[in-house]
Amino acid sequence: MTRVRTLFVVAVLAGACTRANAQGNAPAKWADTISAEIEKAQIAGDDTKLAAAVALAGRVATAYPTDGLMLHYQGYAIYRQGILKMGRGGDASAALEQARDILERSLKTRPLPETHVLLSSIDGQLIAKSPNRAMELGMASQASQTAALSLGPNNPRVWLLRGQGAIFTPPEYGGGLSAAEGQLKHAIELFAKDAPKRGEPSWGRAEAYAWLGQVYEKQGDKTKAASFYKQALDIAPNYGYARMLAGALK
Repeated sequence: MTRVRTLFVVAVLAGACTRANAQGNAPAKWADTISAEIEKAQIAGDDTKLAAAVALAGRVATAYPTDGLMLHYQGYAIYRQGILKMGRGGDASAALEQARDILERSLKTRPLPETHVLLSSIDGQLIAKSPNRAMELGMASQASQTAALSLGPNNPRVWLLRGQGAIFTPPEYGGGLSAAEGQLKHAIELFAKDAPKRGEPSWGRAEAYAWLGQVYEKQGDKTKAASFYKQALDIAPNYGYARMLAGALK
């Protein structure tokens, strides 16, 4: 979808939201549209498209303030915006805190495994920025991860974010490359039979391959790393991060 088309979708749905009754749940098609816009933007690493997706998610969530799924996507979109900013050397603390607040609100009406594991990931990212909050946020992160596994033991996105976090967590705290490898492999196995209901989160398959490739690269196995980067790009040809990782191996 071109940038003009993306902005057109935002304008149309924003107008529809303005006219919507702010009671009940939003139509599932809006969740599908928002999810697709977030995914395309974050895979491409496109700031403008991601900002448009954040705006769209915010308008729908405002129109349906008690819809937990819409709140989930609003928080998720802001989370992706923060991660993209962090990857480019910026300070994402404000965005992550905002995403955290919205995701916590979404749990009150629509608890999803993805929401819990996103909260766990956010707390882990915030610890890196504010080590003095390590005890508080570390306990919160662990509690969220436990809740995610309890609610979605076979949810591939739960295992994907667990694996990502393990890469940056010392082995004495349950992380390390070996743990990350096992968790990301499990995520890939689960993605092969992933069948979320309409409107529910479906992101992450290409990312699982890209992150497992990074595990192998860190372990010194560039051949395996290159193979997994290629598989990530086979799934999502516009995946900018995977393309960058693959190019850096040469």
